[in-house]
Amino acid sequence: MAKPEPINRILVIDLAFIGDVILATPVLRALRGSYPKARITMLTVPLTAEVAAMNPYVDNVLIYDKRGEHKGFFGMFKIAGLLRRHNFDMAICMNFAVRGAVVAWLARIPERVGYDAQQASLFLTRVTSHHRDGIKHEALNHLEVLRSLHLDTSDTSLTFRLPETARSSLAEKRQKLGLAEENYVLICPFGSYAKKNLSLDTAAQVTAHLASRMPVYLIGGEKEQAGLEQIAFAADIPTSHVLAGTLTLAELAVFLHEAAGLVTVDTGPLHMAQAAGCPVLALFGPTDPVVWGPRGKADILIYHHRACSPCWGKGDCLQNDCMMDISAVEIMEAADRLLAGKERP
Repeated sequence: MAKPEPINRILVIDLAFIGDVILATPVLRALRGSYPKARITMLTVPLTAEVAAMNPYVDNVLIYDKRGEHKGFFGMFKIAGLLRRHNFDMAICMNFAVRGAVVAWLARIPERVGYDAQQASLFLTRVTSHHRDGIKHEALNHLEVLRSLHLDTSDTSLTFRLPETARSSLAEKRQKLGLAEENYVLICPFGSYAKKNLSLDTAAQVTAHLASRMPVYLIGGEKEQAGLEQIAFAADIPTSHVLAGTLTLAELAVFLHEAAGLVTVDTGPLHMAQAAGCPVLALFGPTDPVVWGPRGKADILIYHHRACSPCWGKGDCLQNDCMMDISAVEIMEAADRLLAGKERP
């Protein structure tokens, strides 16, 4: 019987969002444990490349720009050609979408592992059912992709390798923008869709309350700048404390690592904070905290279950009622508990 070829070069394909890439950490840890000498490369979309590069189990990151350079059918051949030159021995396709499996097949990677969703099994050599085994945290769900390889890990924690370049560039921005170096808290009031969001009034009340004890910074993307500035104005904090696209993702990870805490809805910075070691107060409504919630010992969750939840943003309510159930007073009291003992003398 022929001896199986050694696995020296592994490609992990994850074309999803920031949280998904971070929550793939247990998969990468399991691969590193089973193949300690292998070179692990992660293929991501442009948005998440910087996040993938901070994973301590990843040696290299390649970018699949499916909306730009690698757009469409011919773009798949182009990215596959790039991958072929790396001579990967195995590909792990993290997502249910068939695209990753097709690209791995086009790249002629001998061992292709993934899920059976969207007929992806036609392009894979090892297949796992995409039907989840019960409701559990997404970090655990991700590990199911390795079932056909009989790999697992008991350590499902999240972690970052914070780059020195980000520490240096953040230090420069701190000096330029007057950002605090310690004893500050971050608030992320907006999610990837409107039903996740805190109301402007609630966010402003919480911001004003926390600003009475330490600097508060409002974080989000460039498209959220106007809303964040409205909150800052209502809470009477400087607009310079609105960081909407101001920091790179690596700089944000360092900023989170050095913060006293983060108050956030269910969105990417929540998972970044988990990996960066920042205490989290998580506010959940239309999504399931069992699947996406924080798991740190110091973390606090506020979630008022309704008969219609989780609706994943597809509910019939007009005012995201489940988020409106969370009062400013409740958030302020929880934030005070989160920050107790976190302030440095």
